[in-house]
Amino acid sequence: MDYKDYQAGQTADNFWFRAKYKLIHLLMEKNCKKQGGEPLKILSIGTGTGDDLKILKSFGNNYVTDILPEALAIVPDEVCFEKRIADACDLPYEDNFFDIVVSFDVFEHIEGDKKAVSEVYRVLKKGGSLVYSVPAGPGLFSSHDVALEHYRRYNKKMVKELFSNFDQVKTYSWNTLLYPLIALSRIKNKNAAPRVDHPKFPAFIDNLFYYLLCFDNFLIKRGLTLPVGISITGWCKK
Repeated sequence: MDYKDYQAGQTADNFWFRAKYKLIHLLMEKNCKKQGGEPLKILSIGTGTGDDLKILKSFGNNYVTDILPEALAIVPDEVCFEKRIADACDLPYEDNFFDIVVSFDVFEHIEGDKKAVSEVYRVLKKGGSLVYSVPAGPGLFSSHDVALEHYRRYNKKMVKELFSNFDQVKTYSWNTLLYPLIALSRIKNKNAAPRVDHPKFPAFIDNLFYYLLCFDNFLIKRGLTLPVGISITGWCKK
């Protein structure tokens, strides 16, 4: 979870986060081959409050970085092999060190996103994967993005250009069935005062939205995707 979401009162039991954590598990399953010997080395950049680290820990050892010490202070030590305050554009690790790098809704926070991606490429082993998600739809940039200190939202062309140094780039739309509702809200609030969106819904609505998001997980598991979504997710292979 983004630290600013946390400050705004967002909680991990929200429908979006519940479905997102299932997505993360699915993406990791597709990129983490079971092998004997040493556990996989997994780097989480811009980890925020680290709510997804328990999932990642089931696949290997978590090396956790964030630029905010107050965010890292929240991350439980038991889900980390190592925690470091670090800039994603200047990672404190040697070349070809990690099996997996994860970046969930991070690159949009970085002005020099291409520099951050080049650092990810540098620290990844050959054959390693970057597993990522970014907010989609440049035209949906709104007060929500300003409040979260985003520099941009992406389309699939932008994502493929950002990851052009990788040999293989997979892109999937995520949060598609709720796209019309969320897009309308973001366009309406385009010029509003900066504010993090964290609406509270009755339990039955929250559960309905959760299952709508899980439809995207169902498609991605089968290698399918719809044309648009509020997020773009996937992986890149070095």
